[in-house]
Amino acid sequence: MRNIRHSKSVWLAGASALVVGLVGPMAAAQDDSDESPRTLSTVTVTTQKTEESIQDVPIAVSAFDEDALDRLQLAGGPDLVKSIPNVSFTKGNFTSFNFKIRGIGADVVAQSGDAGVGIHQNDIPLTANRLFEAEFYDVERVEVLRGPQGTLYGR
Repeated sequence: MRNIRHSKSVWLAGASALVVGLVGPMAAAQDDSDESPRTLSTVTVTTQKTEESIQDVPIAVSAFDEDALDRLQLAGGPDLVKSIPNVSFTKGNFTSFNFKIRGIGADVVAQSGDAGVGIHQNDIPLTANRLFEAEFYDVERVEVLRGPQGTLYGR
């Protein structure tokens, strides 16, 4: 009796393997001609003061356009920092803040010192801002540039 059950299960497993072996190649050979090929959209950045593709920029850039900000639900600065590698933010007392990119920060001890990290809004450098207390409203694009930018932004 036990031998008959074992024999039936072996036949069933063999028949299943045969069906899968015959149907598998036919499913793989189906024509997908109705599907259009997928292409990546071009990301345009203004890191060098002119519009160009992010692929052509020789600078390490993280860029988010308006659609990406909505899709990733980036509603403000704290959400943005979580989405950008090597960027951190700490807030001091009322008006002080410290952005760090790759370990270089905006904290300056001297009153006349120049911070290692600059923040620009509409091409205007911000020295004391409340960027992380504001929500992103009507923001077209956010770009984070890593590395020295002295030739482009005078810092």
